[in-house]
Amino acid sequence: MVWKKTATLLTSTSLLLAIDGPLIVFFGYLLYGIPINPKIIIASFLAVFSVYNLNKATDKAEDAINRPEMATKSTAYYVIPSLVTMSVSFMIAVSVSVFALLILMTPIIVGFLYSVKISSKLPRLKEIVGAKSVFVAFTWSLSGTFLPLTTGWVSAPRIELVFSYIFIQVIVNTILFDSLDTKGDAASGMKTLPIILGKRRTKLFLIATNSILCVWLVFCGIEGVFISYLPALGFGVFYSYVLIWHFMRGNCPRLLAEVLVDGQWFPIVILMNMRHF
Repeated sequence: MVWKKTATLLTSTSLLLAIDGPLIVFFGYLLYGIPINPKIIIASFLAVFSVYNLNKATDKAEDAINRPEMATKSTAYYVIPSLVTMSVSFMIAVSVSVFALLILMTPIIVGFLYSVKISSKLPRLKEIVGAKSVFVAFTWSLSGTFLPLTTGWVSAPRIELVFSYIFIQVIVNTILFDSLDTKGDAASGMKTLPIILGKRRTKLFLIATNSILCVWLVFCGIEGVFISYLPALGFGVFYSYVLIWHFMRGNCPRLLAEVLVDGQWFPIVILMNMRHF
């Protein structure tokens, strides 16, 4: 089927995740009301593409079980595009500001520490229970919250609200993916939260974490912040509940999970842009 081939292409090449990068930055621009800088959008796309291709190159042991169709690719197949896109991303960022470069460098540095074992005495970040989800959510939130601020500035409370919304959405998605990868992660010796907590407690943890955003929405409504965007933001919270309910039932196709989870920011941003219609 055409849709399946397209979805496979987008997920296997990290293109879907790479598109999420500028979408989340665009999300920040919209909430701040700051004019969009096309250079930042392009740089964020290239940076995310670079990080996740590097991750594929270092995750062959896990992918051999979780995503066997991807583990057959050579390391160079992922590393070379990663280095090229990383370099271009840095060049674009430095043409905007040093601040933009530092923000884009952070996910790449964390991605390197996350994926690569730099010492036999030190674990990769992904091997520390809970650290994987926290650091992945932190780097996405950092980019979505602060890259828009390279072309403008807003009050600290708004920055905190944007960061917390992105952080919770991403950490829920990351743990959902971990729950789908328990077989491969366990075989490679990794201890993710779903492996430690088990299926039932992981589901409760995800529901509780996502529910924090219900409080977030009420707070914004009371304070009169992001009012015109609240329906779209509320949809994002509801969407996460649906993902938790559906994918924690088990036996869910990996491709469908990647499309629906990684594609979550598409409807959120589209709805945000439809608020005037």
